[in-house]
Amino acid sequence: MNSTVFCRYCGDHISDSANECEHCGSEQHLPSAFGGVASKNAQGVFAFIYCLLLGVFGVHRFVYGRKRSGFFMLFTLGGLGVWWLADLITILAGRFEDSNGNILSPIF
Repeated sequence: MNSTVFCRYCGDHISDSANECEHCGSEQHLPSAFGGVASKNAQGVFAFIYCLLLGVFGVHRFVYGRKRSGFFMLFTLGGLGVWWLADLITILAGRFEDSNGNILSPIF
């Protein structure tokens, strides 16, 4: 029985038995002991935690390789909270991208 799961990198739906994503072409690195492919990866969850706790300093942007905007967030304290709140919503919606353009997995 084939079901669909989330790609570990782009977040699109793929077959649970796929070795690579047909949308972004990334290889799904997960040991067979866990069923081959994860239903969700933890990237979005960790990004949300980083942003919630240290987002006004841009920590979540540094972690995911977006250093330039991370420095702007650091010096403006998250755009006085506005940019920080926008990033929280973006991460919750599953639209936050890392420096390579990969969309982090949705939280829900």
